[in-house]
Amino acid sequence: MIFDVHAHLMGPEVPGRAFWDGFTRLAAVQTGRTEERIRERLRDIYDLTGDRLIADMDQAGVDRVMIMPIDWGLVRPFQGTGTMGIWEQHVLHARVAKKHPGRIVTFACFDPRRPDAVDLLQRAVDELGMAGMKIHPASGFFPNERVVYPMYERALELGLPVMVHTGPEPKPLYSRHCQPVFLDDVAADFPDLTIILAHAGMGAWWQEAAGIAAVCPNIHLEFSGWQPMARLRPQEFYIALRTMISTVGAGRVMWGSDYPALRLLLSEESWVKAIIEPDQAIQDQGVSFSDAEISAIMGDNAARLLGV
Repeated sequence: MIFDVHAHLMGPEVPGRAFWDGFTRLAAVQTGRTEERIRERLRDIYDLTGDRLIADMDQAGVDRVMIMPIDWGLVRPFQGTGTMGIWEQHVLHARVAKKHPGRIVTFACFDPRRPDAVDLLQRAVDELGMAGMKIHPASGFFPNERVVYPMYERALELGLPVMVHTGPEPKPLYSRHCQPVFLDDVAADFPDLTIILAHAGMGAWWQEAAGIAAVCPNIHLEFSGWQPMARLRPQEFYIALRTMISTVGAGRVMWGSDYPALRLLLSEESWVKAIIEPDQAIQDQGVSFSDAEISAIMGDNAARLLGV
C-alpha cells in the first residue's frame, strides 16, 4: 500500500490569496522561473473537486491520501476577502472524501486561539467524520502554549492522532513557532497522544525533528515538503532520509507529498519513484533502504496509525 499522509485541496481562496503571494515568491527562487510564470502555473495546482488529486494518485500508484484544510484565518493578511471560511473548508474536504470512498481520509484543522476551537473539532469529528487533527503554529502561536492544550486533551479523548506543522513557511506566516523542539513539551505532557511532525522540520530542522522523535516514542515523522531537496540536492536528501530512519526507526517515519503545491517541482509519480526506486548513483555511495523500510514509510505506518 502507498499512503500519502499529507495533502490538501487548494484554490484561489483556499487557503487564501496571502498564501499564494508568499508561495509564488518562494517557488520562483526554487525553480528559477519568474514570479509571473509561477502565477500562470497556479492553474495546474488549483483543485477543489478532488478530481485531479485522484487522477494523480492513480497515475502514481497511490492507494490512499489524507487531506486537510489549513486555518490561517486569524492571521491578518488572510482576513476578509480572498479566504474561504474555515468551517466551509472542512465541509468541502469532507464532501470530496465522501465522493471517493476508501481513498481519502480527512483531518480537521482549527486555530486553537478560536474561542470555539474545541467545539469545532468535536463537530468536525461528529458531523464530518474527520479522523485526526492538524495544528499549524505558523499562524503565530507555539505548539506548547497552554492555549493549545485543550485541543490536545480533546484529541486524546477522541482517540485522534495530531499532526503539527514543523519547518519554515513563506511570509506572511511565522516560521519561528514551527521548530520541532517545542513538541518535546507536548510529548512529555501527553505521553499517550500520537503526534506526527509534519514535514519533519524540512531542510532547516530535520535533525532537530529526528533528535526529538528519538527520545519521544509517541512522536512520528512525515517528510512531505522535501521535494525541493530531493530534486535540487538529491545526495543530501537521501543521506538525510537514511539518517532520520536510522535515528528513529522505519516504524515511525511516513511519506507524504504536501500535494498539490509542490507538483510544480516534482509530480506525485516522480515523488513516489524517488523513494521506491532510489537513484543508482546514490546506492553506489552506500545509501540504501530495505524493502521492509520502504513498505513501512510508504504506507504501512500510516495505515496502522489511522486504522485503515
